[in-house]
Amino acid sequence: MKLKDYQVIVDLTSKALKIPSIKVRIKNVNGGRANKNYITLPKWLDNYDAYYQIYYTVHETCHYVEKRRKHNLLFKECEDRMLALWGIRIIRKKAYPKALYANGKRIKSILK
Repeated sequence: MKLKDYQVIVDLTSKALKIPSIKVRIKNVNGGRANKNYITLPKWLDNYDAYYQIYYTVHETCHYVEKRRKHNLLFKECEDRMLALWGIRIIRKKAYPKALYANGKRIKSILK
């Protein structure tokens, strides 16, 4: 995906969450970050399946609902609702995906 594609995901997810839109940037970092005014997505995300890219972007956007940036129940409920809008369901291992389903089918490999 290109930066503009990630921005569309964030804009639509932000609208559904009824929060102001957040800017997206892509950097060569180990993991994503949700900062005060923007989300940083890692460049390595380009190597992953489109549904995983959507999941990752939605995950970072949901951190704006739970201001403390924790992966608590409120965060997970928000993430579940927002992923459902994209046709994605998550099975978690703690806070992160153990498995992802897109439109009812398991994504067998999250790598492209």
